[in-house]
Amino acid sequence: MHRKDIRISALRAVLYGVLVFLLVGPACGKSDGPPREAPSGGKPWTRIEPAGRWSFVGEVAEDQDLSGLACVSERFGLIGADESREVQVVELSRQARTLRIVETIPLARTGDEIDTEAIAAEGDCYYIIGSHGISKKQGEYQDNRYSIFRLRVDPATRMPARPISVDRASLADLLRADPVLGPHFGQPLQQRGVNIEGLAVRDGRLFVGLRGPNLEGNAFVVEVRADDVFKGGSIPSYTLHGLPLGAGLGIREIVAAKSDLLIIAGHSASEPSEKYTQSADYDEDREFLLFSWDGKRPDVHKIGPIPDVRGKAEAMTILEEAEDHVTVLMLFDGPRQGRPTAYRIY
Repeated sequence: MHRKDIRISALRAVLYGVLVFLLVGPACGKSDGPPREAPSGGKPWTRIEPAGRWSFVGEVAEDQDLSGLACVSERFGLIGADESREVQVVELSRQARTLRIVETIPLARTGDEIDTEAIAAEGDCYYIIGSHGISKKQGEYQDNRYSIFRLRVDPATRMPARPISVDRASLADLLRADPVLGPHFGQPLQQRGVNIEGLAVRDGRLFVGLRGPNLEGNAFVVEVRADDVFKGGSIPSYTLHGLPLGAGLGIREIVAAKSDLLIIAGHSASEPSEKYTQSADYDEDREFLLFSWDGKRPDVHKIGPIPDVRGKAEAMTILEEAEDHVTVLMLFDGPRQGRPTAYRIY
């Protein structure tokens, strides 16, 4: 596929397959800062190694389905599972390597699961997003899946503000109207359907990473101003980035570091089910890979395969960022309590 930088209105009809790029402004009370320096004096990361196991203290809700993790400070973070309607505040101890469950926050009090797929944090806000896709096994539409939440925290304590303040919006209209993604909206993952699994935030802009579809080796990121998403009304201006991760790879997590965005890539498709017996692009032996991306250009840097994976690598947050390395904490969907594992990226 020819990669072109094209800026268009989200409502203008264009030929299918054209990438969509729109200018967006700063949001979430953040102004544009100076250009970010490249890691390691401009040298790209080249390897990732395990750096020790962590553990949870307390009762983890839906502990075999953890799929979201973000920290709003060095001390406090938020976790979420794709089979629930709530998130949990955790307190991190770097010395003990523990995440202690502090409290549980309901996001949707009624209806089906949210299918929480990613959490991001910046300033005084957490952002929690559902898959915006139909269920993998039966292709069911469940309203709560098409949600994105903004949970505000107290700037003094870094705990959720009291009373609990949760804003709710949806990206469904944006995804449905997009000329590239629209034909795949509402389709199953086995047939290159739209499905969100990654979320990062930088300077008030959300970077929404899509697991599917992968089109001609390209995965997609929707970049949109957070405040525009939650103000309601018409479809907000946004940028659609096509990233050449490779055939069959989708974005399973995306996290904002100081210099780059770190991306976990894995299956773009889902395994076959009784209803969808054939799955395009699915390969059960496919590795989980780590990439870096500057958030602007239509190219990526492959760091390498993630070692010692158990289950599905679906959640990540940054623990430490130095000139010559980054340390991250990953959670895995499948193992009990997410098997929290630290990795060092050089």
